[in-house]
Amino acid sequence: MNAIFKSFVLAFSKYSISPKAHLKKNEEESAQYILLFVPLIGFIIGGLIFICSEGWPYLCNYALLPAVVCVILPIIVSGGRHLEGFIKTVDALSAHKTREEKMEILADSHGGYFAIIVCLSYYLLDIGIWSEMPIDGIPILAIGFVMSRALFGLSILTLNHAKESKCVHYIPESSVTRMIEIIILGALAMVGAYFMVFFNASVGLACVVGALITFIYYWLVTQKHFGGITEDSAGFFLQLCEIIIPLAALLAYKKWW
Repeated sequence: MNAIFKSFVLAFSKYSISPKAHLKKNEEESAQYILLFVPLIGFIIGGLIFICSEGWPYLCNYALLPAVVCVILPIIVSGGRHLEGFIKTVDALSAHKTREEKMEILADSHGGYFAIIVCLSYYLLDIGIWSEMPIDGIPILAIGFVMSRALFGLSILTLNHAKESKCVHYIPESSVTRMIEIIILGALAMVGAYFMVFFNASVGLACVVGALITFIYYWLVTQKHFGGITEDSAGFFLQLCEIIIPLAALLAYKKWW
């Protein structure tokens, strides 16, 4: 139970706006269940968005303000942790350099101008997508924040890691414990997919397919450019997944397939 609690504290410390926990090095290494609690942060984000959506018809005459709230809430709750990885990965992928030089870019805390342009474009597009979203699509997208983080954890547990990857510390040494975590996160993703389809079959299916395609793309890109995943590239995947899911939902609603 002590290791589980440490993992819970570390998960919220690393991947949310909550204050950073001061854990000793040996305690951090024992926090082997951290990935199990990352979807809980997605549950909080989705819950807040769903609660806000209940008041929009009474408070807002236009869709722009609710869309901005939906886009900003995940950044605030997550503390921008995954956004940092997204910017670094975009910066590295846009550089026509060797794998070693790309890994150096990932390690650099400074973002290039192209990554900043992509980031701004990302959020403008995201706001546009959310502003066009029907109100009955909000529950489906709220579940998407849980699914994206479940897939985030699954990627760290199942995909090959780059030599410089630091997220290998979150993989349990015991193969049995690792398999249990994979089963739990896989079950969370499948339950999320079920409820997405339950709320709206065509829209939910589109979101699930979009998330899976994003996962495959992320795996192929990281293998080609970095020789495996890193914590930053995992953040890149999560951010990408969280714009593909609403985009897929909107396309399904508009029947633009």
